[in-house]
Amino acid sequence: MGTYGFSVPRDGARARHAAPAVPPGRPRRSAAPVACLLVLALALAGCAALGAALRSSAALQGAGFQNANVNVSSGSGLPASGLVTVTYSSGPAGNDQRDVPDAEKIVWDTFSGRFGALTIVKVSGGCTGPVCVSHSTELASVTYAQLAARFGSRPRGLEKESATLPIPGWAVALAIGLVIVVIGAATIVAVLILRRKKSRPPGPQTGWPPGSPYQVP
Repeated sequence: MGTYGFSVPRDGARARHAAPAVPPGRPRRSAAPVACLLVLALALAGCAALGAALRSSAALQGAGFQNANVNVSSGSGLPASGLVTVTYSSGPAGNDQRDVPDAEKIVWDTFSGRFGALTIVKVSGGCTGPVCVSHSTELASVTYAQLAARFGSRPRGLEKESATLPIPGWAVALAIGLVIVVIGAATIVAVLILRRKKSRPPGPQTGWPPGSPYQVP
């Protein structure tokens, strides 16, 4: 527990001061830096995958694929290095047998990072009044090894890192736990400060009380 003392200012009013709750020489330990580093690592991994997807999407659009979009997903039941999914509404040739290999080659040549598999999906549909209908048809699904056998070596520098940064599950759980602990500790400290302010006796009054005969009108 902290110690308390009193000091007398020049105007004679007594002011109460609280000594530091932590003795000098004993540093305060906080989990915030560790949590921030882990969260930052997760954010960087997401940014890297997003940047790779955007580059491939732009390349597909430039080649004539309409409404092209590239997504990267990972998790249980998916390839260890991530699944790259390409969706588009129509290809430049208008023929799936020609458009699919072209889309695969574009991703192979532009997507930065190693991935586990690639899926090509064609979407169709439209809106009739307020009702919209969308259909998705998977045209192809190939592994990284199959693409390598078909197209050969990738451009230099694309395989420096995987599409999804290999962050183990325990690190994700630890980051979330540390963030919860830090938020909880900050909440407890805020509540204690508010309670202390409410329970603190009012300070000395300055001036004469209302109605005092010494009060200057």
